[in-house]
Amino acid sequence: MGLRSISHTYQPGTLFARQALQDISLQIEENEFLVITGQEGSGKSTLLLVMAGLIKPDRGQVYYRNQPLPSRGIHPHLGLVFQHPEQQMFELTVGQEVAFGLANRGVRGKQLQSAVAMALAAMDLEPEYYQNRRIRELSSGEKRRVAVASILALQPRVLLLDEPLAGLDYNGRCQLLDNLIQLRSQGTTIIMVTHQIDPVYPFCTRMVQLKEGKIAGIIRPQQASPLENVEEFTLPVHVQLLHRLQKIKPALPASTATAEEAGAVIAEHWRTEEASRH
Repeated sequence: MGLRSISHTYQPGTLFARQALQDISLQIEENEFLVITGQEGSGKSTLLLVMAGLIKPDRGQVYYRNQPLPSRGIHPHLGLVFQHPEQQMFELTVGQEVAFGLANRGVRGKQLQSAVAMALAAMDLEPEYYQNRRIRELSSGEKRRVAVASILALQPRVLLLDEPLAGLDYNGRCQLLDNLIQLRSQGTTIIMVTHQIDPVYPFCTRMVQLKEGKIAGIIRPQQASPLENVEEFTLPVHVQLLHRLQKIKPALPASTATAEEAGAVIAEHWRTEEASRH
């Protein structure tokens, strides 16, 4: 999936005109776990909607497998989960909610039942237990996973999520992330907008920081080279530490996925230095 010179302005030609995106180009590889972050108003959600095909940019083009997105609607290989999707559910039961999109595509009978069961199982929602449960009986985390399952039933190859961790407690975040990691292991590309960096940093392949509608920087969790524009990122504490240490110890990596990895790298570096002195 690729973005080429994407720009978009809301209410152009009026006193309320606001440029949300400015000349953004980005290539997303298949099976990536890409995180898009930034302050409120930086253009994160707008960019996600452009990538989904729900907003047509003023300039530039979005490509999927080297083909431009259709002028209307969401590409059949893309699936979008809106922010707070549990507030947009309108079916009574879990099974009905997950089946809704497929039923609208004309899928019926055993094929529909099988697809719903597989989508629920992919999100660790036991089909026999959850299919007939009422939506209102679920926790926030369960509702979020049902929302993702309703998109998975459509078998997208790229899953786009807008702030999926918002409002979830620790257990809910861990469960949802575990499910997304499992989906990626099965070949799904994950693109997530979030302002919560720490929970996703160990698992993402790249983190893109937006500022005022522009890409301010891109970081890889396993990055050895010095970090650029690091002041624009709200980075995990262990990455901030490595970034500062690297200025005086260039042999250290600029980042590691986890604090445990950072501790091990730093300890090994100091042991090596001590050994070389004796």
